[in-house]
Amino acid sequence: MRAKQICALAIAAGVALVAFAVPPADAAATQSRTPVTIRFWNWWDGTRKPLMDKIIEEFEKEYPWITVKSEVQGWTDVSGKIMSAFAAGVPPEVMMARRMEIFALADLNAIRPITDLVKRDGLDLNMFYPAEVNAFRYDGELWSLPLPTVGLNDSFYMYNKELFEQAGLNPEKPPETWSGVLEANRKLTRRDGNGRITQLGFRAWPNQFIPFLYSNNGTLLSPDLRKVAFDSNEGLQAADFIGQIVKMNNPAAQNDFLTRTNHTTAQAFINGKEATIFENISVFGLVLNQALETKRRPDWFGVGLMPYNEKNPKAKSTGVTGISWGWGYVMPRNLPPEKQEAAWLFIKFLTTDVRGAGFFMFAQGRPSPIRKFNENPEYRKLNPAFDRLLRALETEVAIPSLPIQKDIIDPVINNFWQVISGTVEPREAVAKAAEQVQNALDKYWATRKR
Repeated sequence: MRAKQICALAIAAGVALVAFAVPPADAAATQSRTPVTIRFWNWWDGTRKPLMDKIIEEFEKEYPWITVKSEVQGWTDVSGKIMSAFAAGVPPEVMMARRMEIFALADLNAIRPITDLVKRDGLDLNMFYPAEVNAFRYDGELWSLPLPTVGLNDSFYMYNKELFEQAGLNPEKPPETWSGVLEANRKLTRRDGNGRITQLGFRAWPNQFIPFLYSNNGTLLSPDLRKVAFDSNEGLQAADFIGQIVKMNNPAAQNDFLTRTNHTTAQAFINGKEATIFENISVFGLVLNQALETKRRPDWFGVGLMPYNEKNPKAKSTGVTGISWGWGYVMPRNLPPEKQEAAWLFIKFLTTDVRGAGFFMFAQGRPSPIRKFNENPEYRKLNPAFDRLLRALETEVAIPSLPIQKDIIDPVINNFWQVISGTVEPREAVAKAAEQVQNALDKYWATRKR
């Protein structure tokens, strides 16, 4: 049972597929029966559209005086569409947006925080994994709630158990430390007589720097978000670790290998050319489908947590939440009271109700941001590594973020591309990125009105 089959079953079974009690309607909601229509901009297209339509159908049964008009958006210039809608003064009552847009809109005083509404309705935010909620805290307020998970993008890696066995490694104990990764990479990487890689153990990649930084007890920015902090000893050590992988693999040999193999999303891993892959949760559908189609054993892969620096006594495996994505749902400021209430009820239904955050995530085989919904035993039948993913969620922290997040993250990634290519030393990349990010921070804080 995979992908489209799961979606079909989920829709047919409706909310019964997630075996938890449905909470009663909110008392506040029952006080007004005036018909209200709200627009909902979202990016749930393709196979996810019928799932979201089902959620809206259930919501409208619960609150029959509220009509939700779902307006699925295209993927071209997502940020431009979101910001333009508010700039033109015609935003929908509920807008799906990413962390970077949410904080930018908050800075513009364009959206309403939900801190008081959460308190009013007695929502226990402990239902979420901590980083899932903390990812949407900014400037002393909570601005949104997550769906899907903000995390599981930079907190784990997948590994091929079959290749681990062939290399003499324990397939049930993937490397947990930096030295363990280097040793496993040595055993897993194979070359032909000309030195060309035929099987890659661990790929060196720019995106690994930030989670390796956090898994060395480092941090991206200072607590007040005004200064760069990743050029610390912890950051330099994380950069050196990536540099060790780069030298082991040889930049030209790794690039040649990736050029020769099918390196579209997860394919080299699925085809047994890469023994491990640091990817996000969305690749699981591809991997699980491959197992089904080829009649491969369902547990051919495993999940490892983010490796940490065992030489640092304060370091531990730490996942990072919200580097670039992280979907939430926001309301414009100054909505009429009846529309604001309807919008809040819909956001709350999407993100905290079993018929929303439970149904939608299970139907995709992905963990929910809410712990309780992940207790559904059907998850384990779908994905043998599911509990390891939940452990990864528990390790995560939300990285510091500002409306200029792109100007913070891009210099880091771009400079580490040069490390991967072998043209720049790791510590030099850190220094260059730190200078660029600090310039961006100084400009931001100089113009922001407090």
